[in-house]
Amino acid sequence: MNILVTGGTGALGREVVKRLRQSGHRARVLSRKPGSGADWAQGDIATGAGLNQALMGMDAVVHAATAAAQPWRLRATDVVGTRRVLAMARAAGVRHVVHVSIVGMEGVSYPYYKYKLEAEAIVRENIVPWTILRATQFHSLMEAFLSAFSMVPGVAMVPKSWRFQPVDPGDFAERIVGVLMGDPSGLRPDFGGPEVRDLGSLAVLWLAARRSRKRIVNLKLPLKFSRQFAEGRLLTPDHRDGTTTFEQYLEKRYPRQS
Repeated sequence: MNILVTGGTGALGREVVKRLRQSGHRARVLSRKPGSGADWAQGDIATGAGLNQALMGMDAVVHAATAAAQPWRLRATDVVGTRRVLAMARAAGVRHVVHVSIVGMEGVSYPYYKYKLEAEAIVRENIVPWTILRATQFHSLMEAFLSAFSMVPGVAMVPKSWRFQPVDPGDFAERIVGVLMGDPSGLRPDFGGPEVRDLGSLAVLWLAARRSRKRIVNLKLPLKFSRQFAEGRLLTPDHRDGTTTFEQYLEKRYPRQS
């Protein structure tokens, strides 16, 4: 099977590409970055540059590209770019698009989710036969949050009550590859991490793994989405599909020297 992975250099995309190739499939990486090899396609879904060539000869697409780290590009990439990917995929004869999304976004006032929901709505237009797979937050995002809240010397100011169900991208990639082997199947059940944890407890683990002596201070954010995170709106406790805990992720990322 020939599969294009948009966002193929991201935390999830890398894992999907690796597992597809291990399974004997051809995985072509689409990235804005230059690369080498026959299965590297440089392009940008926000502009369409390189996209036609990247889609040539592909049977399916895993659409994992996002501008989450560049908010000024969100509409161009996640919304307009998604429509462009689907339109060009249809023209190229692609038979299945697997769209990567996020658990529990409806009604949560986090600006990024507005664009992700718009992208889902475009996928549901059935421009190309589709499957939507939603996951909870990746371990690497938990670490990004904690890094941002730890910029003050000696202190980690953390909204302790935020609740997440962190999942490993490799675990989710296994599910994506399995879905690719079947027919398009619409919105699939949520995919969640093995544990529900508050950000305060994750901060304790993270600081310990990094041998940091920073003191944790509770950060109260008077924002609607902050309250919604604490309420557990992004959780899917009935779907603890992932097997890698945040603590296990940290043990691998920050191995202790013997």
